[in-house]
Amino acid sequence: MNDSKGSLRVFVHVPKCGGRTVQQHLARHLGPCFWSVDKRFHHLPLELFGRKFDRSPAVPLGTIVAVSGHFLGRSVESLFPDRKILRTMILREPEAQVLSWYNFRMMRYMTAGQSPYSFRLFLRSMQADPVAHFLLERWLELPWLRIAALSPADKRQLLDATLEQFDVIDDIAKTDEVIAWHSAALGIPQQAIRANDSQELARQTGWRPIGLEDLSQSEREDLSGSLRLDTYLWRKWALKEDAAFGPMTNSFFIRKELSRMMPQVWRRVVRSRTFGRMLNRNGAIRMADKAASVSLAVLPSGPTANPKGS
Repeated sequence: MNDSKGSLRVFVHVPKCGGRTVQQHLARHLGPCFWSVDKRFHHLPLELFGRKFDRSPAVPLGTIVAVSGHFLGRSVESLFPDRKILRTMILREPEAQVLSWYNFRMMRYMTAGQSPYSFRLFLRSMQADPVAHFLLERWLELPWLRIAALSPADKRQLLDATLEQFDVIDDIAKTDEVIAWHSAALGIPQQAIRANDSQELARQTGWRPIGLEDLSQSEREDLSGSLRLDTYLWRKWALKEDAAFGPMTNSFFIRKELSRMMPQVWRRVVRSRTFGRMLNRNGAIRMADKAASVSLAVLPSGPTANPKGS
């Protein structure tokens, strides 16, 4: 390998942002020199803990030149105290990312013999600003209570300071360039095989992926309102734009977390095999929509402007 001695390449794998292609390329050509981290616990809620990943690779740390994974946290760097750290990340337009996430999940459920559910139910059960909270929870290794205590402005400031330490942050459209940059330094092929499980899953299941044009006006508004911080991060750090982040009330995160509890339970019921045998797909989706509507009556889920700032 041609990489400078002692450097460690850290790729933060944000879900549905082309990270599977990056990871598979590194694993294919680096073999045991690439560490794909696993989760710390398989039977305990990770939200209760700081570090989410297992710190025990299968090979000696000195042989590892690149590390990635959904559960990766920045404390991994402490395992390599004498190494130069090169941090990279790929982000994506948030609305397209959420739609990709929804479609992928529904197809995965169908291949497992389970039932899909509506996008409305998915949206009501989804955490607000999933990328921002993914980074706070996984990369920065904050437990849920610490995250809940942060105001939206605190989160923005903390994430800006964190992302400023990264060497490369690009949009998903530049995935090939990110791979080529890593590969050239590592002395491995610069062209990767695209990992697109969604196309194969759509062929297997017959699922027609939905897009923004398939959403109602209220769904579009709810989706956009749930992604304000994510949109700011994507525009500022991936597109390198002069992005603005408007004020939000400090209670928005807590309200959203409480309001999604009921939909989270209901989506598990809807997708179950037993439920799927009782109803056809359209019937399941209609009932899921009804459950999502009921959740709206419990607590508001949209962001509220705070004239005094946050």
